[in-house]
Amino acid sequence: MPEKIIPGSRRDIEDRFINEWGLLANAWGVSPLLGRIHGLLLLVGRPMTAEEVCERLEISRASASVQLNAILGWGLARRMYLPGDRRQHYLAEPEPWTWFRRAVRVRKEREFDPVIAGLNGAAAEAQQIAQSVGDAELGAEAERLAYLLKFVRLFFGGIETFLQIEPSALQAFLKLAED
Repeated sequence: MPEKIIPGSRRDIEDRFINEWGLLANAWGVSPLLGRIHGLLLLVGRPMTAEEVCERLEISRASASVQLNAILGWGLARRMYLPGDRRQHYLAEPEPWTWFRRAVRVRKEREFDPVIAGLNGAAAEAQQIAQSVGDAELGAEAERLAYLLKFVRLFFGGIETFLQIEPSALQAFLKLAED
């Protein structure tokens, strides 16, 4: 039986954080449930079993399993075993700079790199066909594609640079924007 929630209680505050973390995940295009589970793991700061996650968030074991595997795939947590306990436990990466950089890298590799490869192919094909058949309109489109592709490469090169900067240097840089 779930514990009674008293407004302003620790449980109420935890639930608010967990739900807001789920909304943040959703804004990034990730499952809100994945975000809620990640938020819970971050908040408790200790290894949790899938059963504990299910009980705390009142979700099914199947949903928890799918989302925990996704969390592992994103590099947001790790699976571990505790001495004397045969169950799998999940522990969130506590350092935000570490898990954020992992998430950005995974997202870039899964979602953006294939798009860039497709844009490269489209631009090369447009250029080749325009030149071979002498199509001026297609040639103009090929030039616009090349220009856009130059922007996209520059932008994603910036992301790659971001991923290589040491967290302390990145924090110092971002603090400049606070003032």
